[in-house]
Amino acid sequence: MGAAHAARPGAAGDLGVRRGLTTRPCARDAATLVAIRVGFWLLAALALVWTAAEPGRRIGDAYGGWSDLLVRTFAQWDAVWFVQVALNGYDDVPAAAAFFPLYPALVHGLAWVTGSVLVAGVLLSLASAAVAAAVLAELARPHVGARGARDAVLFLALYPVAFVFTAVYSDALFLALAAGSFLAAQRGRAVLAGVLGGCATATRLLGLALLPALALLLARGRPPREAALRLLPLLLLPAAVGLYALHLDRELGDAWAFTSAQAGWERSLHPLGPLGGLLESVQAAGRGARELVSLPLEPRHEHRVALWNLSHLVLLGVVAWLTWVAWRRLGAAHGAYAVATLAIVLSVPADGFPLVSLPRFVLGDFPLFLALVAVTADRPRARDAVLWAFAALGAAAAIGFSRGIWIA
Repeated sequence: MGAAHAARPGAAGDLGVRRGLTTRPCARDAATLVAIRVGFWLLAALALVWTAAEPGRRIGDAYGGWSDLLVRTFAQWDAVWFVQVALNGYDDVPAAAAFFPLYPALVHGLAWVTGSVLVAGVLLSLASAAVAAAVLAELARPHVGARGARDAVLFLALYPVAFVFTAVYSDALFLALAAGSFLAAQRGRAVLAGVLGGCATATRLLGLALLPALALLLARGRPPREAALRLLPLLLLPAAVGLYALHLDRELGDAWAFTSAQAGWERSLHPLGPLGGLLESVQAAGRGARELVSLPLEPRHEHRVALWNLSHLVLLGVVAWLTWVAWRRLGAAHGAYAVATLAIVLSVPADGFPLVSLPRFVLGDFPLFLALVAVTADRPRARDAVLWAFAALGAAAAIGFSRGIWIA
C-alpha cells in the first residue's frame, strides 16, 4: 500500500509534465498565428494611411481615432452582413439568412463588453484563429511531427486570404470548431465531437461535411451496437440546421430562407451535383482563356472574371491533389472531410463564376494544410517557396481587400 501511495505523486508529476509539454507548444502555435496576422493587419492599415481608400460604407465604429481606422481596415463585403445580423438579427431581410447565426450571435454578446460590434467581431475572429492554430498543430503532430506542426501553423497564418482572421467574418470560428470536433472524435470524445460539430454547422452549412469523417473516427473498431450509440451525438449537426430553419420560419416566415438567399449570389444546387459544378468550372475557365487572349488595351470587368475563373480552376486542381494526398497519407477520416467539403462546394456553383469564394472555403478544409506539410516536409526549397508565395500574395490581398477590392 505504501508503494502504491508513493507512486501517486510521481504519476501526477508525469501527468503535469505531459500537460506542460502539450500546453507550451499550443500557446506558441496560437501566438505565432496571432503575431503574423496582426502584422499583416497593421500593414494594411498603414497602407490606408499612406494612400486612403475611396470613401465607402461605414458599418460601425470603435473608440475613435486610430482604433476606428484599425477595426475598419477589413470591414468590407460580407462583414456588412455579419454586422447587420449581429445588430438587428435577420430583421425581415431574407438575403441575410445566407449567413448562419452562431458567429453573429457571439459577436452580439461580446459587443456588450466591448461596446462595439466591429471590435467584438475582430476580437472573436482573432481569438478563434488562435484556437484553430493550436488545434491544427495538435492534429498535425502525430502525422508530421513537431516541426511539421509548426509548418502547418505557418501555412495557415500566411495563407493569402487569412486576412479574414482579423475581420468580421466567420471563417476563423468555423475552422476552430470544425478542427476541434475532429480532434475530439480522434480522442474518442463522442459528445464533445457532436457538440463542436453542431456549433460548426451553426456557423456555416459546410459543417455538414464533418459527418462522414466524424462517423469514421467514432465508429471504427467497435461492435455495431456500441458504434451506433457513439454516433448519436452526430445528430447535433443536422439538428443545428433544423433549429436555424425553425428560427427563420419564425422570423421571416420561410424556414429555408438560407437556401433561397443563395440566389442573391447567383448560386444554386446543380442537378448533377459536384460533377455539374466541375463541368461549369472547366467551361468558365475555357471561356476566360479565350477572353484573355483577346485582351483589349482597356481591360473590363468581364476580363477580371475571366482571370478569376482561370486562377480558381488552377486552385481547384491543387485542392483536388491535396485532397488525394490527405486521404493517402493522413487517413480516411481526413480524406473524407476534404472530399465532402469539395463535393459540397462544387454542388452549388455560381452563375458565371462557378468557384466563387473557393479560396475562403479552403481555409476551413484543414486537412489540406496538413497535406501541404506532408508533401513539402522533405523538400525545403518547395516549402520555402510556398511560404514566400503565401506571404507575398497575402500582403497584396490584405491591402487590396482593405481598399474594397473583392478578393474572396
